[in-house]
Amino acid sequence: MTAPLPLRLIVEAQDLPPLLLDALRERFVQGESGVAWLPAADASDGAPAGRIGGPQASVWPHDIDAPPPVNAPALCAIGEAWWFPRFGGLIGTDGALYNATIVEARQGSPDLSALTGVTDNAARFTPPVDAPFIEAGAVFLPWGGTFNYGHFVIDALTSLLALEKAGLLDGTPVLAPPLTAWQRDLIAMAFPDLEITEVDAPSVRLGRVTYATCMDHFLHHPNALLAEVAERVLARAPAGQGARRVYLSRRGQSMRVMVGEAAFERALAKRGFVIVSPETLSAAEQIALMRDAEVVVGASGAALANAVFLPRDARVVEVQPTNFTSQWVRAACRQVGVDWRGYVCASPIPRWRTPPMAQLRRGFRFAYRPRLDDLLRFVDEAL
Repeated sequence: MTAPLPLRLIVEAQDLPPLLLDALRERFVQGESGVAWLPAADASDGAPAGRIGGPQASVWPHDIDAPPPVNAPALCAIGEAWWFPRFGGLIGTDGALYNATIVEARQGSPDLSALTGVTDNAARFTPPVDAPFIEAGAVFLPWGGTFNYGHFVIDALTSLLALEKAGLLDGTPVLAPPLTAWQRDLIAMAFPDLEITEVDAPSVRLGRVTYATCMDHFLHHPNALLAEVAERVLARAPAGQGARRVYLSRRGQSMRVMVGEAAFERALAKRGFVIVSPETLSAAEQIALMRDAEVVVGASGAALANAVFLPRDARVVEVQPTNFTSQWVRAACRQVGVDWRGYVCASPIPRWRTPPMAQLRRGFRFAYRPRLDDLLRFVDEAL
């Protein structure tokens, strides 16, 4: 280990020198810092506004009459830095802590102590002396995207597309931690000619590096980049399977348990729904299911990122417990012209009303129980 460095947070859009794209590419080649933006692009014009319902619709914390935010991500270039592959984080050799690369990592490690050498509540960094060196690289995978399907599709793949469109991948190795089969499959569908260098190391010293701020929760404010990613994936995904109605089951998941989900599935099956457990399918199989679907129903979760692979004018019904509300699925749907409908129900139920077997699941957080008859009425209105 070497002498520790004091860390200081760098918010890219505010703190890096603003440049035009041509100048940013030149600065990157020279190992210097800067930030630039792609032209603003919003694919949601004419998309359905969406609809909110359910017994707790009045407490949904967003305005259904206003469209979700749409942001243009920044393209960033920096000089020598330490990269932490499994967390996405970047720390400059001068102690700069680059915000867009570590926001998601803070979800798993709030004090960033999971990053080798970071101590004192992310105030100090002691660079490791034995990390491998790579002269240049483009990084794109935030911590959430290393395991979460939604973050990978909407944060990581759009990061790659933004870098490609900015010309920052030309001749630059694209770096990632060891990938899963489904991650490799999605990259191959969206970027068939792109080679990824997978790096299995806790930290890496990079001579210069580029990235896009899509890494920081782009799923909350996607723009037309997401629609283009979906179009590319669909161009190489398998043919559809003819399913018109699909239910994305979470019965195999442990964190958020819908009590009564089995009965809900039986009622949906009678309505012609195909019941699937997304975690048992490959990425290609999930996308193929979406190709012909007219209605997709599911509780809040990463699998609903598959909504971006639906045909235009398809409908998504998302069941949202009140303690887990968001509009990221709605935002994604709007970029591809899909009609989103949210059903908001009370949550959590008391632990004494939660089935004991659910509470014994590893990672269990809470349970909720929507009224089956009311939920089915909401679904029927979307058919």
